[in-house]
Amino acid sequence: MTCYGQNPIRSKPTVHSSRSRAIAYIILACLLCCTGCTAGPNVPTPPPTIARLPTVTPEPPAALAPTARIIRLGGTPLPTPSLTAVPTPAITTDGVITASMAQLGLSAEPYAVLGDPAAPVTIVEFTDFGCVFCRRHHLLTFRALVEEYIATGKVFYVVKHLPVSSPQGERAALAAICAGEQGRYWEMHNALFAAGEAWQSDAATAQRRIDAIAAELGLDTAALRACSERAETKAIIGRHVGEAHALRVFGTPVFFINDRLLAGAQPIEVWRAVLAGSEE
Repeated sequence: MTCYGQNPIRSKPTVHSSRSRAIAYIILACLLCCTGCTAGPNVPTPPPTIARLPTVTPEPPAALAPTARIIRLGGTPLPTPSLTAVPTPAITTDGVITASMAQLGLSAEPYAVLGDPAAPVTIVEFTDFGCVFCRRHHLLTFRALVEEYIATGKVFYVVKHLPVSSPQGERAALAAICAGEQGRYWEMHNALFAAGEAWQSDAATAQRRIDAIAAELGLDTAALRACSERAETKAIIGRHVGEAHALRVFGTPVFFINDRLLAGAQPIEVWRAVLAGSEE
């Protein structure tokens, strides 16, 4: 008798089971193949590199014309004052350079000077005959400066030309310099400021006004014109402009009072306060 409990019956492999395993292997291989193509993450294609144009750096803002202020440039010993009773122009071949002018790098002026070069204070004015505020200084303040400081030997006054605010300001400045060659700088200086509106006109009108002033002052008009047209005379204006720019001066009126700068048409009260400090 056969006992099924002790000797279990084993099924005989059939052809169908072998085929099933083969099909399973084929399906698994296909799955692995497909999985291998898509297993990596989707990496986006990098965008093309675009060359950047150079960045344009903006120009720094233009230097502003000096406002009404006082700037101390540094201390320099000043000459011992030698008082004079009458302000007379210091007219020499080479002109005069005071200690403060040398400190500022300013050249001598043979004609546009007034007072005693040995005065304790030197004032250098950069001016334009067509400048409204320069004219205001000349008409309202300059006379008091002459009476209180220049005539008393306290101030030596120097004028340099910076014709930047009027179309015919340079023509007027040339006329003043050339009048100086005939010994009449200050007379021409005063008359040119009195005719301030003429320097805002055209060249022909301005020249007629200069000729009329020269005739009124008894100057040699032909010589004045010839002098104004010389390259050497025009170079003087160029020198003045260069000296102004070296000191960062681009507008008028501007005054250097020894080692300090004062800008604008200031009333005589301001000048008195500034000069009181300069005399200490």
